[in-house]
Amino acid sequence: MMDFLKQLKWQLLLLQRNNVIVISFAVTLIYGLLLFFFKDFKYIDKLLVSLVLNDPSVIGYFFIALIISTEIKQGILSAIFAAPVNLHSYIISRVTSLSIVGVVCSLALALFIKGLSFSILNFILGSLAVCIISALVGLIMVTYATEFLRFVLLSVPIFLFLINLPLFSYLGVFDLGYFLYIFPTGGSLDLLAGSLEGGLNIVDLFFDYSSVIIFSGLLYMFSLKRFRENLIFQ
Repeated sequence: MMDFLKQLKWQLLLLQRNNVIVISFAVTLIYGLLLFFFKDFKYIDKLLVSLVLNDPSVIGYFFIALIISTEIKQGILSAIFAAPVNLHSYIISRVTSLSIVGVVCSLALALFIKGLSFSILNFILGSLAVCIISALVGLIMVTYATEFLRFVLLSVPIFLFLINLPLFSYLGVFDLGYFLYIFPTGGSLDLLAGSLEGGLNIVDLFFDYSSVIIFSGLLYMFSLKRFRENLIFQ
C-alpha cells in the first residue's frame, strides 16, 4: 500500500509538472461556463452526458499513452523498471491519478449545470469507470504503437467502438438495447445518464455495475500482460 501511495503521489506530481491538471481544469471551466448559459436547453442532460463521456475518456486514453510514449522515447521507462518498482503499483497509480483528474472535471461540469439535483454517487462511479476503462484501453493500445502519432491513427476505430457507438445509442441514432453492455463503456454510460435523468432501477444498476467490474478486471489483466511482455521485457 505504501508503494502504491508513493507512486500515486509521484504520478500526480508528474501530471502537474506536465500541465495536464491545469489544461484539464481550464477546459472544464470553459465547458462549464458555456453549458451554464444553456442550462435551460431542452437536451442539456444529453449534452452533458456526451461531454462527460468524452472528456474523461480523452484524459485517460490519450494522456496515459502520451506520457508512456514520452517515457519510452527518453529511456525513462527502462530506468524505472531497472529499479525495484512494482508493476501493479505503477499501472494502478498511473490509472488512478488520471482518473482523479477526470472525475473532478466531470463532477465540476455536472455541478455547474445540475447543482445538487442529481445522484452524485452514481455519477461519480460512472465517471470513474469511464476514466479507468479508457486509461486501461489506452495503456493496451500503446503497447501496439509506442510512437504517439501511430497510436493516434490506430485509435480512430478503437474510440469509435469504445465511446461513439454507445453514445449514438444513447442519443437515439439507433437502439442497442441490452447489447449496450458488450461495449466496455456501456455500463458507465448508463450510470451517467441515469444519475442525471433518473430512472435507474435495481436491474439497471446490477447490469451497470456488473459491466463496469467485469470490463475493468479483464482490461486490467490484459494491460498488465501486454505491458509486461512488450514494454518491460522487450
